[in-house]
Amino acid sequence: MLLHILVLCSVALAEPPQRKDLVVRLQQPADGPAVVEVQGLSDTEIAALARQQWQPAQWASLFSVHVAATDAKSPPPLLGAYRVEKGRLVFQPRFPLAPGVTYRGEFNPACLPGGGGRVVRADFTLPQQAPAARTVVERVFPTRSRLPENQLKFYIHFSAPMSRGDVYRHLKLLKENGKEVELPFLELDEELWDPDGRRFTLLFDPGRIKRGLKPREEAGPILEEGKKYTLVVDRDWLDAAGRPLGRPFRKSIQVGPPDDQPIDPTRWKLTTPAAGSRSPLSVALGEPLDHALVSRLVWVEDGQGRRLPGAVQVLEEETRWQFQPRQPWAAGRHRLVVDTSLEDLAGNRVGEPFEVDVFRRIERQVKSATVAVPFEVR
Repeated sequence: MLLHILVLCSVALAEPPQRKDLVVRLQQPADGPAVVEVQGLSDTEIAALARQQWQPAQWASLFSVHVAATDAKSPPPLLGAYRVEKGRLVFQPRFPLAPGVTYRGEFNPACLPGGGGRVVRADFTLPQQAPAARTVVERVFPTRSRLPENQLKFYIHFSAPMSRGDVYRHLKLLKENGKEVELPFLELDEELWDPDGRRFTLLFDPGRIKRGLKPREEAGPILEEGKKYTLVVDRDWLDAAGRPLGRPFRKSIQVGPPDDQPIDPTRWKLTTPAAGSRSPLSVALGEPLDHALVSRLVWVEDGQGRRLPGAVQVLEEETRWQFQPRQPWAAGRHRLVVDTSLEDLAGNRVGEPFEVDVFRRIERQVKSATVAVPFEVR
């Protein structure tokens, strides 16, 4: 250690330093690991240190960081890299500092070129990080409890990304007596996740939804009108970090009659805003629609067919669609445009029922890709 000190002190300065108060300080950048800095060095000292090409042991004789000792024996200094930047001497530990451990930084001004003074010490501790909140099921769509007998799917939203593969073993549909419904879900090898891994689409087996198909005749319908069920997501399902869910999730279901009617946007009730305002256009849909689809397959165009930018909300158990424009409404004609692949809870589309009865004439079947409902902004 003495040899290193002599080496450091042998560097000559052209003029004596005009030093400020020296401070050893922990710094925690927002975008990187914690570092330890010496602040208050003079410009002359900073310039001299920037020219040095010392070995790690030489730097450590000047500035070291180690675990604060609980006895008389001082632990060895931490390994790391030294750099001079923005008027500071910075020590970057090779391995991140551990939260909850007390460290001591020591800076010896006597080892500065032409320097002197007492050793500056500071103890610091990274705060213990609060354990990350456990992932939970935030919401399941549809949000209402009363569902049609031919309900087609659920969207399960998680608070954080989830693990994938073999997920169906964590999902159950229970009858009112607590017994499981046998094989109610369409178990796909390629699971239906959004890109973030936070929304899972759970489909009922369509073979047991459509009437007249063999799976329904052999195993019976999944849901029966007038009965109650519970959708269960068990807590053993692991999130992307390998942790089980914070708690299980249960959704109560009351089953109503099947819904075989296609969606008809001409029957929606529009509450139009005033020109010059940014009040929302509110649309009463008459029934709950598929949350994910109605959020992106309905939009507003102006009289020239230009799509208006703005924010969409789906409210009141997915029975109301609302659009707030980014800019104030201009007076004149507008159009509410609906993609015909929009679905309700039973999979009925615009002008096309999911349960197609070949013996019954379909009164109205839309062939176009979109339909439009005109409205006036006054």
